[in-house]
Amino acid sequence: MVSGAILLLLFLILMFMGIPVAHSMIITGYITLKFMHPEVPTIIVAQRLFGGMDNYILLCIPFFILAGDLMSMTTLFDRLIRVANALVGHIRGALSHITVMVAMFFAGITGAAVADTSAVGTVLIPAMIKQGYSRAYATAVTVVASTIGVIIPPSNLMVVAALVSSSSVAALLLGGVIPGVLAGLALLVVSIYYGIRYNFPKEPKLTWGGRLKALWYGIPAMGIPVVLMGGILSGIVTPTEAANISILYALIVGPILMRGFPPLTDIYKSSVSVCTRTSTVMFAVGASVIFGWILAIAQVPDAIAAFITTYTSSKIIIIAGMLVTYLAIGTFLDAIPIILIFTPIFLPLAEQLGIPVVAFMVTMVFAAAMGLASPPCGSCLWVGAAIGDIQVERFTWELMPFLAAMTVILILIAYVPEVVTWLPEWLLGK
Repeated sequence: MVSGAILLLLFLILMFMGIPVAHSMIITGYITLKFMHPEVPTIIVAQRLFGGMDNYILLCIPFFILAGDLMSMTTLFDRLIRVANALVGHIRGALSHITVMVAMFFAGITGAAVADTSAVGTVLIPAMIKQGYSRAYATAVTVVASTIGVIIPPSNLMVVAALVSSSSVAALLLGGVIPGVLAGLALLVVSIYYGIRYNFPKEPKLTWGGRLKALWYGIPAMGIPVVLMGGILSGIVTPTEAANISILYALIVGPILMRGFPPLTDIYKSSVSVCTRTSTVMFAVGASVIFGWILAIAQVPDAIAAFITTYTSSKIIIIAGMLVTYLAIGTFLDAIPIILIFTPIFLPLAEQLGIPVVAFMVTMVFAAAMGLASPPCGSCLWVGAAIGDIQVERFTWELMPFLAAMTVILILIAYVPEVVTWLPEWLLGK
């Protein structure tokens, strides 16, 4: 218990000193071995770092991101906007609703929230401002809606969560479908409320023929999620192979069938950006393997579980404590570190409480996704602020109703795990 407390204290001190989370994990692991377990050779830190990154399933992350970037370079993205307009454009506050719908559609392609903020925001934030929406509101709705990108499959966070919890990638991806759709609908309700309250403009109502034409027009764009999940669930391809197929799909369907190939310079810049973002994720995952192993040696998860259950045995209170922890930490820590740090700490406790692993991990990912849009450090906030040309503090208030709607769905899936597990159990039997 004492060694575990020292370990966690050292880790927190390093983080608050401004040392990056991944580096803090590695330094903590090395010092713990060096001074508290001298019988274990410290070379194992480097071995586990590279061993954690050397995982086939992680290869799908850069390919999902690249597929989304390629989509945004072609007319496929414009087709998603037309589909969203056909569905909700006639409701007052049209562009706000379209932003939420496009974020949901685009989530089925990129698996990355920041990519969604960039792609959706670049087009729709200026359009909303031009139509009379406040700059703060336009930025806020885009930022929160883009967090759905890591809930609806494919999702890079779900892949990382599956790796650190030793669970099925397909099960976690499927587990995010219903929560992601519910989150999108909840945001849509808030958007419609504000559209009516502030008398935001709406688009001309399309005939049913016009709507069907828009849906037909958007089939090539909406085909990528079908190809991805269809291939994975049928067992024809692995998630990594499906991610490669999504790139081929974007390169073939986007440029060739839509008569427009993106400039090679743009593809090169996108590829470099993908490599940079992926290297950050890989390093963090490798560091988390070290940290998780050290936590296990120090028996930290067992100690925390014993400490919590000493004061309460109420499942309701313990789950509430976990949710508050995720949301509080999410205000200053990125999503991947939250998953990497708290999975080895809370997962054993969740298993003791009888919470299904899939439901537990999806709930954690959902909460971590909300952190991406939570001030002051959410990464989507800063991307949205740059696109909207506005300071974060100036649209913080507009974020709150949308984050409150997301919180309602978070509580639902935390206390009714069947919302998460029903689809994986139905399709996969687990």
